[in-house]
Amino acid sequence: MKKSRLTKVIAVILALTVSFSAFGAVTASASSSYPIISGDSEDPIGVILADVVDTLLRFILDWFQSLFGNGPGFVDPDEDQTQQLIESNYYEGIGKDFASSAEDDAQWNVGYANASLIPDDYDNGTYYIGGYIDANNGFTNVVEGIANIPGIGRDDMKVRSVAISDGTGKGTVLFATIDCIGITNADIKDIREMLADYAAANNIVAINIASTHTHSCIDTEGLWTRNLAKLAYNGINSGMNTGEELQQGTNPEYMKFLKEKVADSLIAAYLDMKPGTLTYSVKDVGQDYFNNKNRPSAGQLVEFDDRGNLKTDGKAEVAMTDVHKFTFTPDDEAATPTIMVNMAAHPDVAGLPTSTNSGREISGDYIFYCGKYLEDAGYNFMFFQGAIAAIYMARGVTGDGIRTSQRVQESQRYGFELARMLLSMNKTEEEIIADPVINSNADEIEENTKLISIYNEDGTFVDEFTDNKLALKAYNRFDIEKGGVTTKLYNFDSSVNIVADNVNKQVSVMNGKYNAYTFDFADTVSVITVKDNKNNDLGVYKVEDSNGNLIAAFSNKAALAFALNAEGNAFVSKSTIDDEERIHVNVSTVDATVTEGCEEYIVAQNGKVYHDYKIPANVNYTVWYEGWTPVEDVEVEPYLNLYIKQVEVSVKNSLIKAVGKLNMANYVVLSHDDGTYSTVTEIGYMEIGDAYKTVMLPGEICQDLIAPNGKSLYASNSVTASKFDSSPACQIFGDDVACMGLMNDAIGYVVPDNDYTMGDPANHYHELISLGQSVGSELMNGLIELASDISYS
Repeated sequence: MKKSRLTKVIAVILALTVSFSAFGAVTASASSSYPIISGDSEDPIGVILADVVDTLLRFILDWFQSLFGNGPGFVDPDEDQTQQLIESNYYEGIGKDFASSAEDDAQWNVGYANASLIPDDYDNGTYYIGGYIDANNGFTNVVEGIANIPGIGRDDMKVRSVAISDGTGKGTVLFATIDCIGITNADIKDIREMLADYAAANNIVAINIASTHTHSCIDTEGLWTRNLAKLAYNGINSGMNTGEELQQGTNPEYMKFLKEKVADSLIAAYLDMKPGTLTYSVKDVGQDYFNNKNRPSAGQLVEFDDRGNLKTDGKAEVAMTDVHKFTFTPDDEAATPTIMVNMAAHPDVAGLPTSTNSGREISGDYIFYCGKYLEDAGYNFMFFQGAIAAIYMARGVTGDGIRTSQRVQESQRYGFELARMLLSMNKTEEEIIADPVINSNADEIEENTKLISIYNEDGTFVDEFTDNKLALKAYNRFDIEKGGVTTKLYNFDSSVNIVADNVNKQVSVMNGKYNAYTFDFADTVSVITVKDNKNNDLGVYKVEDSNGNLIAAFSNKAALAFALNAEGNAFVSKSTIDDEERIHVNVSTVDATVTEGCEEYIVAQNGKVYHDYKIPANVNYTVWYEGWTPVEDVEVEPYLNLYIKQVEVSVKNSLIKAVGKLNMANYVVLSHDDGTYSTVTEIGYMEIGDAYKTVMLPGEICQDLIAPNGKSLYASNSVTASKFDSSPACQIFGDDVACMGLMNDAIGYVVPDNDYTMGDPANHYHELISLGQSVGSELMNGLIELASDISYS
């Protein structure tokens, strides 16, 4: 071998190693939390460093992808066969002419089917989990088994399908959702090809296929399957132009099996169609059920000050916490009703490799368990993933501090609780408690919420109490009664942090982030900070009425202590000063009764305060239905609107270019004469009666591109210090528009162009597995064109 050729081989291997390391870092970083680097950061050096890293990384990745020739999925966009490939097996939907009311003879018709996608030989060593790859699972994801929870049973990887029409003859729309990390438009078109004749014969006007983005199912994209070996083999053969056929990313036999199963399921759903009524409920379940791992600049409600300036506080909240629920009730009372759900949360827990969990067992994660609960309750279950970008399931509020032996049990608890919420959307708290199907864990709730003593019989604290981060506060209280008025002096434990709020007339007792107790006072009082003769804050607060009379005083024993001198006057003494310098707090006990209160404890958890030496048996347990407010279940008028459009998006991320060139995923990539690349994907807009409207988008969509609260769209809060040069979906279709993400294509993360950088992978890891910087605006511009095509009758 010539030296130059050897050098090229070494360069290819080194480049592959760099690429794999970057990809591994990305999948690992999805479970971490990092400080902010953004356009309005207080760390300008960090911003500059991010720009330098961004430039350097783009240069390296661009050089890396240039080592390889175009992969098998790359085509010449000017060829007739390319245009035929793009146009084939694409369905426009019902069309551009939208109805604004139901026709007289309209009637909802819905069918349902599901099927397992686990092959009989799942344990033969040739199947791999798609979703994570890192050192904890040895950089290999070979399937080790199927998750099985004692008492609940074996998990599954499913396809769920529905067929829906409004009975007007405009056509039937099919949907399938696959439990998988993602499925590409090229693979989806293969499924449509299998159904082409059937669709034409039965007036099926759209075949939409999405993924749940589950991180614990068999790999359907090829990015988590024997990566090192495939990268080395394909990289060397492509880089050296040997002519050898490149290995596929996915298992071709399994993909054939999956496509056939999905196609059969869609036909089964069509054959199951029956008339009935459709109702709709939507409920905001709040931040507790979602974990936002977006960049800190994303997902926050947009707020402005009095001068119209954008306010930022660095928090990253979940923008879209609504759960949308449809219930189809067949006219045939013997038929099974169907619940269809749209919400946004990564199913990522069961497959996460940790030091104690390989993550290599097949699981449908919380979606499977939500479905199981609803099926046991007598319903079919259909799930549509939302705009998830980096929105994950927050399992703390459903984990409830209960120890589990398997990681998948956390997914099970989240799924069961979601199912209970779905069944309870239109019920009161009293109705929930009385329903044995919904409240099937009543014994567990009772066992975990019963109050127990904080002491053992020997006088020591119980382990469950001391092991948890509770706000335990001991204090002495002096009550000084004079003239019918009682003044209270509170002397708290040394670990207490006292926080005074003169605006809201409150004094709070804190232990770290936990609020043990808040004392509320009348609007007419003043909360005053007590200082020494050197103007140092002593950690003491006094509350005075409008006449200057002391009502209450608070101190932390570590710095100060209340005391009564020999004359009966109450003082605050600074214990750290040798001469016991005293600060008078203006209380005289002459002709007054002074009572020293006994030691007390205040225990607070999750906003609840417990007294009398009692705490819940499990202080971390949350009862999900406490304070539950039901929402209305409205009947949906039977008219369905759906228009789907193809849009070309640029492929600018050189890491993704390399993935395509090395045949790691099944994409059709347009290779242009000027050296640029693009791909064609699908977007859509759907209205279900007058109750629900949603955009249908490929990939993992950043919620800032959908909801009316996208802080990162503003220049002052973006990493590039520029504004988003398009419109979010809410400005196109209205603030109440929902999103069905990962629909008809898996193209990675889609983030706003103006908040895109490769120089801060800690906060911006999404960019490394995105097609490129302009995808966000290209999809939104496509929606603008789509909206302009629509007309209403």
